[in-house]
Amino acid sequence: MTAETRLDEALIWHIRLSDQGASADDWAAFTEWLEADVANADAYDNIAMADDQLSHTLAHAPMANLAQNDNEHGPVRWFQRRAFQALAAILTIALLASPMLWPGRDLNLYTTKPGEVREIALNDGSIISMNGGTRLYVDNKSHRFAKLESGEAVFTIRHDASNPFVVETDVAILQDVGTVFNVRRAGENLEVSVAKGAVRYNPDNEAVTVSSGKKLRASKANPVPLISATDPQTVAGWRRGQLSYQDSPLSEVAVDLSRAIGEEVVVASDLQEHRFTGVIQVEKDRKLLFRRLEGLLSVRATHTASGWQLTS
Repeated sequence: MTAETRLDEALIWHIRLSDQGASADDWAAFTEWLEADVANADAYDNIAMADDQLSHTLAHAPMANLAQNDNEHGPVRWFQRRAFQALAAILTIALLASPMLWPGRDLNLYTTKPGEVREIALNDGSIISMNGGTRLYVDNKSHRFAKLESGEAVFTIRHDASNPFVVETDVAILQDVGTVFNVRRAGENLEVSVAKGAVRYNPDNEAVTVSSGKKLRASKANPVPLISATDPQTVAGWRRGQLSYQDSPLSEVAVDLSRAIGEEVVVASDLQEHRFTGVIQVEKDRKLLFRRLEGLLSVRATHTASGWQLTS
């Protein structure tokens, strides 16, 4: 589920439950929706917060005194005012889903399609290289802030102790300490690998330092970082068509392959947690690539109209 879809659902639930006629079945279904994914609760909290802010703004705006239905009594939320319903819903989603509207920043969105790579040169000499299937925001004002929404990117940062570069994800904040580092977002998981220098994980909280030759893993469900060793030479190997793994599940390998070749790669459910250690060279000849993967991963690769399937 995309972040936008999740916010859409949260908004619908917020409007539905704000109705005094909401039934016990409505509340039970809402509870089931919340428990289905921890991210749903975060989305709902954001919607509720935006509702309070927007309702307060409209209450003090001249248009807020427009005539209301004679049957309405007491305070009326923004989504109960017909004149504002469609517009306010759009504004709420935009405020939450688009970091470009965050105060104090002028964020520009950069995207890549699966199979596409892109390089962003910043004013201070820093460079961001984006892997396929990535969404990344960069602050046009300072060029010292980026938000990785999804996908993967390697950051080659010109260090400035007085103005450190910050990468934000929905799992953690990363701060450079004179650094070349790769950040990967897949599903609920975050992975940070450092080739040079160091990165500080959540500098205002855990303040864990990840140095060269180290890899950090964390997730939204478990933000406590797990650090392991990695070969600095393999960091961001995707730029050379090399995908390196150390006891990684095949589900993760499939995500990386999809990002690299621009075609969906799906792993059968019984193979998703199988582990792989080694290096995959991404060949331009896809048939050759998957023929080699069959032997390397001990799978059967089948090409379909929707992409590639890896099965037992």
